[in-house]
Amino acid sequence: MKLKIASTTTLLLAAATVVFGQTQKPLTVGILKFESHFIMLGKDVTSLVTADLSADPRFNFVERAQLQKVLDEEALGSSGNISPDSAAKIGQLTGAKVLVAGRVLLPRGKGDDVVILANIIGTETGRMFSQTEEGSRSNLVAMTSDLSKKIAQTIADQSTNFLVSAATLREQRISEIMGKIKGNQRPAVSIKIDEQLPGGSGALQTTGTELGVILQKAGFTVVDEKSDAKPDLFITGSAVAATTGKNGSFFSSHATLEIKVQERTTGKILSFDRQEHVAVDISEQMAARKALENATDELAERLLPLLAQ
Repeated sequence: MKLKIASTTTLLLAAATVVFGQTQKPLTVGILKFESHFIMLGKDVTSLVTADLSADPRFNFVERAQLQKVLDEEALGSSGNISPDSAAKIGQLTGAKVLVAGRVLLPRGKGDDVVILANIIGTETGRMFSQTEEGSRSNLVAMTSDLSKKIAQTIADQSTNFLVSAATLREQRISEIMGKIKGNQRPAVSIKIDEQLPGGSGALQTTGTELGVILQKAGFTVVDEKSDAKPDLFITGSAVAATTGKNGSFFSSHATLEIKVQERTTGKILSFDRQEHVAVDISEQMAARKALENATDELAERLLPLLAQ
């Protein structure tokens, strides 16, 4: 079966060169368990699909244990019923760009036949495509192999519907943040966030720079100790990014950002807030910075409307 999969993979790679040529790196995919009334049947299908897709070098896979942990901790429901909203949350916490989930159904009146339904969902866009395969349970290995080919081809063909460019995502996110700011108040703000990255210090201050850029675009004055003006608000906190694993040549990083907002003149604390994010990239440092950047943007969506009241 491996030889057959390898041959198919070669053909798929040739057909998808243009689609994936821009990134030159595997797409991060998470394979959730296939639900079934017969537990072992669902486990078998999940294992076979995972084994088949793992042979495709275009894909980088999130570990199953990590996916299940997110499902359990976030109470996101069964794998076979993942919604676009749930997929977005899983993508944020695991770094997966595409999720594969599904169900194994037993049609009435068809003996030992089964129908395997696979849903392929983009975590960034919410777009979902489905593929099915029907046949006898005695032919399960061949069925899942054929289904895996369909899944791989769907991801390759629909990559533009699954992925949003980093620039587009950033523009959309900043636009959403600006749209939530209703007040006219724009106090002067200072930012001091201690940052820790894997393998070294946070000398470049990804978090502070990212937050400062967003504040300035929203009309806030950002000052530091060298500025003539004094801040109305202090934003202090910590940002930690840690490497959580490596799949192939890709690193996964988990970032945690915690901040406190305090008035300078009264000492009143306006907010405590916390945000986490997971990102995947080709180096520990790049994955860490991406995770911190995304965590900062998400926290800013809540923070700026508060500061502008």
